[in-house]
Order: sequence, then structure tokens, then C-alpha cells
Amino acid sequence: MVALASRQAMSIAQPFGPVFWGVILNLIALGMTLVQALTYLRSSSRDRVAVRLSALAMVIFDLASSFLIIAVFWTDLILDFGDISQFQQTSATIGAECTLSACIALLAQIYFIIQIKHVKPAGMLGNIVLYVLGFLSIIGFGFGLGCATFMVLSPTTPHYNIKFQVTFGTAKGANALCDIIATTMMCLYLKRSKTGITSTEKLLDALTYLFMNRGALVMVVQVLTFVFFWAYQNPQYWLAPHLLLTKVYVNTFFAILNSRTYLREKHLGSDFASSGGIGSTGISTTFGNHQMEKFQAAPNPSFSATITKDTLVKSDSDSYIA
Repeated sequence: MVALASRQAMSIAQPFGPVFWGVILNLIALGMTLVQALTYLRSSSRDRVAVRLSALAMVIFDLASSFLIIAVFWTDLILDFGDISQFQQTSATIGAECTLSACIALLAQIYFIIQIKHVKPAGMLGNIVLYVLGFLSIIGFGFGLGCATFMVLSPTTPHYNIKFQVTFGTAKGANALCDIIATTMMCLYLKRSKTGITSTEKLLDALTYLFMNRGALVMVVQVLTFVFFWAYQNPQYWLAPHLLLTKVYVNTFFAILNSRTYLREKHLGSDFASSGGIGSTGISTTFGNHQMEKFQAAPNPSFSATITKDTLVKSDSDSYIA
């Protein structure tokens, strides 16, 4: 038997490993996104047009992002197989994907800021929080577009070029800080919105846990991307969480939308939920002749409810969310 000649194989695990695992996680999360989106779109007829259009844009951007990531994977592994230098350079395809990532992050953050707007207490502090969150989201979006533009115009530039470091690092830092502040303030505001009604307090607790879990997941991925980008130049571990980032935003966005009916039926009863008493607009609580502050119960901009000592339910065609 003729022995086959042995040869020394070249490992590309170090430069290509983060991309490989990022693509795998991205495709797994893509399946979750499609299920979440289909579930929402089948029951979204009562939502306002703005919310439905935002959801549709999320799905389109997310699918396009996955296709671009697959294109990067195909190029690196098939077309340019064996070329190690490509893993140290940017590309126009990655730049296009970063543009979609910036758009998805902006949509998700604006939506979350709107929810905070309707649960925040009156006063200067609440307004300052909104302005800070809006400023951070715009900074993240602007520098994200700047980073993407730089990669498209200079597709062969090394990853750690100073311009890339400034734009990418600032975008991820601003987005991470925005998500941390938004999650913290949302949970604090919901905790302070206790009404004394058992079912309402249980609903508020459930919403607090929901937003806390959403925020924690997004924060972890954003912070990991930011930290790995600055801590490791080679191998580029930041690519793995970065390729998962859009899926985290989109999945948590649809998870909040799809949880509304379940939370209403569980904590307020199926009769209350089916009456249209509480939707994505919010709840206002009334005791005697005193109107308490309205707070956002769940993002469904179709109905609001007024709860009194007699738990009077009424429809309200005026939504708090544009």
C-alpha cells in the first residue's frame, strides 16, 4: 500500500474563528427572528401603522444583514481561501452590514426611549434622561454610519486604523451606554409606578423583569463587542458578538411586542384583555377624583385603560404612541 505523503496543514482558526462562530450564532438567531416576526405580523392588525412599519423595517434590515454576513463568510472561506491578510482588513460588504446594524440599533433604541417617555415621572430629571438617551442613540448612529462609510470608501484599510478605531469605538461605546441607562431607568420607573392594585402591581413586576432581561441581553452583547474590540487586536474576538448584535436587538424588540397578550391575560384576566382595556398604549389609574400619572404597560399603541376602585374599563382610541 502506498503511503500518502503528509503535509503540514495551515490553521486559520485564530484569524477566522471569531467570524465562524459569529456566523453560526447569527444563523441560529435568524431562525428565532423569523418565528418572532411571523408571530407578531399575524396578530398586529390593531397596532398603529408606525409600529407595524418599524417591525417590517426591522425584519428587512435583519434579513439583509444576515445575507451580507453570509457573503463575507463565503468570500473569506471560499473565494479567498488561504489568504490570511484578508482577516486583518475591512471590506465594503462589512461596511454595508455595519450600516444596517446602525439602523437596527437606532430603531430599537428609539422604540425603547418612547416607552420610557410614557412611564417617566413628571419633572426635569425625567426629561434630562430622555435627552441624554436621545443624544447617545444619535451619536451611536452617526458614528456607526461614519464607520461604515469609511469601510466602503477604503475597503482594504487595516481594522485598527485610527479612523476605524475612533468611529467604531465611539459608536459601540455610545450604544452600550444608551442601553445601560435606558434599561436602568425603565426598571426604576416601573418599580415606582405601584398603584396599590394587586393585579396591576403583578403586571408591573412582570414588565420590569421583561425589560430587565431585554436590556441585560443587549447590554452584554454591546459591552462584549466594545471591550473585545479594544482588548484584542488579534484574534479579533469582537467580530463574534458584533455579528450577533442585530439579532439581539430584533429578537428582543419582537419579544416585547409578542408578550403583550400573554401578560394581559395572566395578570389582568382574559376578559379584561379581550375587552381592549389595555394594549400597547398604557394604563391610567384613578382613585376617587384623583387621576394618577399614566404609565406604559406594554408597547401596543391601540388602547388604554382606566382602572378605578371598581375596575372600570374603557376604550380609548387616542394612543400615547405616535
